[in-house]
Amino acid sequence: MLGQVAGFIGGALNQQKFNSTYSIIISIVFAVIFSVIPLILDSSVKDTKSEKNA
Repeated sequence: MLGQVAGFIGGALNQQKFNSTYSIIISIVFAVIFSVIPLILDSSVKDTKSEKNA
């Protein structure tokens, strides 16, 4: 959904037709980003907790 919106806005800014393939690629990119960021933040929280305990 977010990728479709971003694809539509990107196409409108570039004055291109809406491309469903492009929006699928954007959706995958957003999914990867939003899946990886919590893992990175979670590992950094664990690192700071282990430093405080040491």
